[in-house]
Amino acid sequence: MVNYNFLKKLLVVGEKNLLLRLSEYPLLGINSSDNLILMLKNSPLDVEKYNGIIRANEKKGDEMDINFRHEVTSGAISSSLMDNMLLLIEKCDDILDRSYYSSREINRFNINYSKNKDELNIIDYAYNKFIEILENNKRALNFVHKILNETDLSRMKVDRKNIETIEETVDEIKDGVIDYTYKNSNKISYLVFEHLNTLSHALDDLLDDCEDISDLVFTIMLSVTN
Repeated sequence: MVNYNFLKKLLVVGEKNLLLRLSEYPLLGINSSDNLILMLKNSPLDVEKYNGIIRANEKKGDEMDINFRHEVTSGAISSSLMDNMLLLIEKCDDILDRSYYSSREINRFNINYSKNKDELNIIDYAYNKFIEILENNKRALNFVHKILNETDLSRMKVDRKNIETIEETVDEIKDGVIDYTYKNSNKISYLVFEHLNTLSHALDDLLDDCEDISDLVFTIMLSVTN
């Protein structure tokens, strides 16, 4: 039976180094979530400023993506792990892409659409729920960061389970928002309805990415021990 406390010794330099450097993605993701929260709290004030910060994170992620992919395909990583490593890089970059997609949606909506009183109340309710989702996303990203730096498989399992629990909580919040918008659909325009449902799914997808990343890292670590 493998003694997972010695997993660090079994990791080759290339794989270990790449996982450590990929841990910059969740940190950028936390920063993007912080700025998405500010957008939701302050809309329509300063939404363009926060959108710009999230855009800068997305661009940095794209540059990292290119460099990491080149490293993997140029032979720095074991060929048996290449497919999973490339997918892991893609999922890490997705965190920043999805955050930027959400910020653009918030930015466009708040700059270009004038709301009536009923719509403002419904949007305010939904935005507060979105802030809850993003706070949960920050918690999940902290666990992703730990997993990418982890060398003990048993601790990784605990972090992985924590992410799964957070994702289930967010699913419930998302479903609650969607139910709420349907119940109040007669008070809002189709544009507001579509905006709130689009954001519900986009922000929920951030948690799905966290779960996918934890599963991929776990699979890669298991492969290294075999």
